[in-house]
Amino acid sequence: MKVPRTSRRVQYILSRDRITSFAGLKLIADLATKLGILEGLERCTVKKRRRGVPAPDFVMSLVYNFLVGGSHLSDLEELRGEPTTREHLYDLEVAAPTTAGEYLGKFTTGHIKQIEGVIGEALRTGAEITGGDEAITLDLDSSIFPVYGRLKEGARYGYSKVKGLHPLLCFWAQQRLLVGARLRSGNRASAQGAESFLAECLGRLPTGRPVRLRMDAGFYSRLIVEASLARGLEFSITAKLTSALRCAIERVPDTQWRTYPWEDGAEWAEISYQPKGWPRAFRMLVKRTPYYDGAQRVLGEFFYAPVITNRRGAGSSIIRHHLARGGAENYIEEFKNGIGARTLPSRRFNANWAWLVIAQLAYNLAQWFKLLVLPVREHPQQIKRLRLRWFCVAGRLIRSARRIFVALARGPDRFLLAQQRIAAL
Repeated sequence: MKVPRTSRRVQYILSRDRITSFAGLKLIADLATKLGILEGLERCTVKKRRRGVPAPDFVMSLVYNFLVGGSHLSDLEELRGEPTTREHLYDLEVAAPTTAGEYLGKFTTGHIKQIEGVIGEALRTGAEITGGDEAITLDLDSSIFPVYGRLKEGARYGYSKVKGLHPLLCFWAQQRLLVGARLRSGNRASAQGAESFLAECLGRLPTGRPVRLRMDAGFYSRLIVEASLARGLEFSITAKLTSALRCAIERVPDTQWRTYPWEDGAEWAEISYQPKGWPRAFRMLVKRTPYYDGAQRVLGEFFYAPVITNRRGAGSSIIRHHLARGGAENYIEEFKNGIGARTLPSRRFNANWAWLVIAQLAYNLAQWFKLLVLPVREHPQQIKRLRLRWFCVAGRLIRSARRIFVALARGPDRFLLAQQRIAAL
């Protein structure tokens, strides 16, 4: 790059060519069609004005807004201001930001369930395409979505001392898909309502495949365990290290502690333990690591990581599988900030819940795009990288000889290959 002696003045004008800033969104539109999402959204019964935006267009305009980096309703102006982009997306109608806020306010709990039903159908369709019969691992968690001001319905101070809303989230770990997202007020306990939420999530999964649940200490609850047992599910839960459990662990003889093969200096042991009020005893697998005060090891002191489970098999492998649930924190971070779901835009609770579920749809479409279209080596990519490489690519629409061409700023070969893969689904 040459260092200019003086800045070069240019005159910025609106192009007369038919240009889109988001040429890659058409791939998402085609993928949504293949997964049955657009057809499912046609059944959404949200009331609209006589000449208003249809429900599928409204939902998908928010989905596209999330995927290209928009995190507020005002960001819809970017899509709305590009007629070529809307034509490229099959004549998409985009509501003005104020109208979009009013539209969200019309969503009832029933309308939200309709969109969740569409997501469930797409999950099952995607599973049929990818195939496989291995056990599904579900990571059940919750997260605080901070809010500001005093007018949002349900905003409360919770255990974290942060004012916000506290949704339940459930991820399909192997595919990084978000199976469920239920909005709750900010003062709810982590496990409150988790039994019914879990039942809804299980109903969205493909049938005939075993399911394993992984949960942190916030879900260390007799009710969760009873719900899992009633459905024949395997579970592993991080146990709260109560004084009674610590005493039980410390009574384990040193001869029963075995080397934990995936971490230097760590050991593990197994005991049978029945928490107070629970129906029966379960396997308690405990991993211990030496305790350090700064750089100095404290002899005889350990850090314990207990896991209660009904799973069978090698204890060390079960511990390792359970501790891998830490990856769910990365999924939550990508959903909240990578997609932009954390910006709950309305004062109304149901409007914010609808926003959350539409963000779930956008998040899953990005994951499906990786799973079904991209090669395996690109599956770990973050959404912000997909946005740079695929969604926010400029192009010029050309009609010639009854054909449509898109002259891209970069990467036409990979776009053509992606289009072919989607068409073959």
